[in-house]
Amino acid sequence: MTPKIIRRLWFVFFSGIIFFAACDKLDIPFRPYVARVNGARIYLDEYQKRLAQKKSLLPKEYFSGQDNHTRRLEEEVLDDMITEKIMYLRARELGIDVGAGELDQRINEIKKEYKEDFSRMFTEEKLSFEQWKEELKKEMLFEKLVAVDVNAHVHVSEEEAEDYFNKNADKYNTETKVRVAQIVVRDQATAGEAWQQLKEGADFAEVAGKKSIGPEAGRGGDLGFLTREVMPEPLDKTIFALRLNGISPVVKSQYGFHIFKVLAIEPARAKNYAESKKEVMADIRLLKEESAFTRWLVALKAKAVIKKEQSVFKKQIKSGNTDERKQ
Repeated sequence: MTPKIIRRLWFVFFSGIIFFAACDKLDIPFRPYVARVNGARIYLDEYQKRLAQKKSLLPKEYFSGQDNHTRRLEEEVLDDMITEKIMYLRARELGIDVGAGELDQRINEIKKEYKEDFSRMFTEEKLSFEQWKEELKKEMLFEKLVAVDVNAHVHVSEEEAEDYFNKNADKYNTETKVRVAQIVVRDQATAGEAWQQLKEGADFAEVAGKKSIGPEAGRGGDLGFLTREVMPEPLDKTIFALRLNGISPVVKSQYGFHIFKVLAIEPARAKNYAESKKEVMADIRLLKEESAFTRWLVALKAKAVIKKEQSVFKKQIKSGNTDERKQ
């Protein structure tokens, strides 16, 4: 696990990963478990749910006659759960928690962003809201833990930033950008009519407002500034072949039939350090945070007492012996 995994977008939760009971709420003496981390248990049924969910995301061909693939996946799933347990225990040690108010606020932000798609995703993915909520709470907890225990100790100096910029100046050069307007329609006949009107001198914005089915039609088809490879081919190639105020021929894509007009062009240029400073500092911080996270997690694992109950864990592949070790 890396900081990128911890900060992954919320919709990844819909992959079906089920949150295991990190709090050990059901610490039942005779409930089978597959591992212990500093005495805290990872239960067999929780592990089996996680494993089943992971398997459901992979094609059946992946496991066909490939016992090593199955064993590798089983080990990976258990190792991930051990890592999560280690992080949960560290959060508890530091008194870090996610309050009900924080959780509700994040959920409301997500609902605002996704609007009507929010409820539909639960239906389509056959997930319960409560399962998703628990997973979101866990991710928020880990975000807070890493922010406090790792990222708060990362600092970037002016000297570091300027030195990094001098060695990587090309990385901060701006790309050529073009401001583009489009008319997009469903059929070729309508596109031909629109293009003929433009050829006869009609205003592009007016034609876009009347004929285009794109969401930007209300603002004259204006898509704003684009860089190369943002639009799919052949649209990208068509756009960047146009001159200022040039109008393209009709171009077909999977979305319909398009006509483009270039409204402005900003050529590529080299930026100096002052212009790039904020971006440079952010890039260095990210690199240092990722490195610090790796060291932090290795140190936590080194201190943790991890016991895999192999007699339980390996039962499904008929292999035994308890493996007790420190990772």
